[in-house]
Amino acid sequence: MKTATIARIAAFAMIGTTVLATSVTTDYDRSANFASFKTYAWTRGTEVPDQLNHKRIVHSINAQLAQKGMRMVEASASPDVLVAYHVRLDRDLQIEGSGWGGYRWGGSRTGTARAAEITVGTIVVDIVDADTKTIVWRGTRRRISTKGQAPRSATRTRASRWRSSSRTIRPSRSR
Repeated sequence: MKTATIARIAAFAMIGTTVLATSVTTDYDRSANFASFKTYAWTRGTEVPDQLNHKRIVHSINAQLAQKGMRMVEASASPDVLVAYHVRLDRDLQIEGSGWGGYRWGGSRTGTARAAEITVGTIVVDIVDADTKTIVWRGTRRRISTKGQAPRSATRTRASRWRSSSRTIRPSRSR
């Protein structure tokens, strides 16, 4: 019974650290006239190596830009902005430790440490003014995930975070 309670508390604590391990930031050029941006085209970025996830990311970004009233065109059609995304995946070790007692309280001075392999993923979406070639909006998401997360689940999470960060594109266009 006591072991089950400790396991539940530990699981709840790990859920909390997973939520804290995600960060989304956005920035934009305050002098840019977002109301004048009606069309966009894709330009090459640092893409994910597999086509399945590439399509998912592009589809998610296209859907959000369409909701903002923007229309995708070919690069040869003189778009108002260019869109690119960049992905970087790094592997690292996360070390968690705990101990009990100590010399002041006469404890047993025991503890445990656990090392887990984690993946730190960063996706950056840039929207560039096609005329001035300057970035007018950038969204960045950094996420730490543990080994064993299903790829589809990770992609859904990326898409939902992109949706939430794209809401901050300023100012909204009226239709």
